Amino acid sequence: MKSLAQRRQSAPSLIFVKALNRSRSVSREGCFSPISPEACPLVQSFMCHNRTFILDGHVQLKTGLQTQERHLFLFTDLLVVAKSKSHSHFKLKCQARLCEMWTAFCTEEVCEGSTDPERSFVLGWPTTNCVANFRSAEQKETWLSFLQSRIREEKEKDYPKSIPLKIIAKDVGTCAYSKTLSVTNVDTANDVILMALQQLGINGSEKDYKLWVISGREDAPYPLIGHEFPFGIKMSHIRDAMPHGSKHCACPRQLQGSFLTEQLPQELQCQFVLKPSRLAVCQQLNDLSQKSFKRKRSIINWAFWRGPGTHLDNAPLSSTSAAPGKLFGLLLTAICEDDNLPKPLL
Repeated sequence: MKSLAQRRQSAPSLIFVKALNRSRSVSREGCFSPISPEACPLVQSFMCHNRTFILDGHVQLKTGLQTQERHLFLFTDLLVVAKSKSHSHFKLKCQARLCEMWTAFCTEEVCEGSTDPERSFVLGWPTTNCVANFRSAEQKETWLSFLQSRIREEKEKDYPKSIPLKIIAKDVGTCAYSKTLSVTNVDTANDVILMALQQLGINGSEKDYKLWVISGREDAPYPLIGHEFPFGIKMSHIRDAMPHGSKHCACPRQLQGSFLTEQLPQELQCQFVLKPSRLAVCQQLNDLSQKSFKRKRSIINWAFWRGPGTHLDNAPLSSTSAAPGKLFGLLLTAICEDDNLPKPLL
């Protein structure tokens, strides 16, 4: 048994552990319990005569292998994402107009690892897709219902309802060409792909092609999954070019003329590029190698078959000639496996 002195020495550490556990419990409760809008400076900074606070809650946002603890604030026209500093103080991380947002359920396309579909869904806004993981199925359903309802209502109030969208086709056929489509605020990326294929006279489906975005905000082009709204992505760039007083408004009436064209600063421009998806490209390459290898083989052989003698200039383009050609000093028969050219040459 411990002596009285030993028990007294260990008491402070026990008290500290209990206090730490109580503080952690309070912290967790603070993350999950609703905040008081009147006592939250961040909420108050977004309040105005035509905007109402609706809902807030703790969430995990997952993208790729990254997971971040965040707090969401839903207003009638905005979603605000913040990092919790205390129960009522938050650091703003980003904000998105609801008329430019989307929801989906393809969580495996957005983050690595398993996610519980009962508590998760894909949440996105221009240049961003993430998996929102909530603490319960009930909280997830509440947020999904509110978000879908508000996104739908904000799109109904959106102005304009459609814009011209230039689609550039690359790696399709022998050259790059483009078409300008009229795209509405409810057309998904897959819808735009189908419209572009029809206008360009290209056979295929949305599974065979990807719509890529080249944005002045990003370091590199990125492909859309299919559920996003290209209208919202384009309008986000246009609205960010508006004067400061109107850029956060969902539907400023000044959106006309040059703002709907490409006359924007380079960092605010975005382009949409249609490319074959990787699966389609691989299939096309396989088909091409199987169908046309024999036809092209004699031409390839002919390039290496030509020897120093002038009598070879008029030799027939035959792959069965008795005098085999050479490549880098080696016989073609020595470097070709199963009568196939090396992969670097192909």
